[in-house]
Amino acid sequence: MADRLVEYKKLIETFLKSGYRCFPFVDAPPEEKALLLRHDVDFDLFLARDMAALESEMRVESTYFVMLRSASYNLLEKENSELVSQIGSYGHHISLHFDPTIYEDFTAGLKKELEVFSDFFGLRPECISIHRPKPFFLECDTPIGDIRHTYQSCYTGQIHYFSDSQGEFRHGSPLVSRAFEMQHSIHLLIHPIWWVTNEVAPVDILNSFLDMRIKRFQNHIAANCKPYRSVTAGDYD
Repeated sequence: MADRLVEYKKLIETFLKSGYRCFPFVDAPPEEKALLLRHDVDFDLFLARDMAALESEMRVESTYFVMLRSASYNLLEKENSELVSQIGSYGHHISLHFDPTIYEDFTAGLKKELEVFSDFFGLRPECISIHRPKPFFLECDTPIGDIRHTYQSCYTGQIHYFSDSQGEFRHGSPLVSRAFEMQHSIHLLIHPIWWVTNEVAPVDILNSFLDMRIKRFQNHIAANCKPYRSVTAGDYD
């Protein structure tokens, strides 16, 4: 197990040992000892699967928000869609990580994505997360269309919100917070990319991830293109 994943396991174990229970993003959470464990999958579903497997062993329930339109991965590709199903089979919730910036009318864009998501995975999200939200969404306290989102005040105002964006907890570890000390409910955003490697510095983590993706794509090309496979036999196994 990667060093950072061990660190993540210890983080969640500390919550559990302190009496916290995991809740989905369905209803307004209790005011005390609720942990809303959220994963925005920005880069890779394999990393998300590894984190989901660990959480399953810990009997932890999370919500994984995956992107339908992303340059990082194709959600509808066979292997990726199987990874989403596998994450769901571990007992986790699957929902949509939505990027409104690619649409002139983001409400119409969300409606289209929800239709595709529902048709392909048979899931109707009740709450979505916003990818790299601009101030409008951070301050928006109403559903988009009829779908709740994770930046509404019931998830970020009425309870305490911590995020590992950019590879660290910029406002300090939740475990040394006043909220944790007082056993208040916490909304914890964890991006799998930062936790499933032995690297520590964000740039080193991303470079390690890129090396892994290059090798994986070389395997893909070798499997689908005979000339490449014939000159690289065994190199990318």
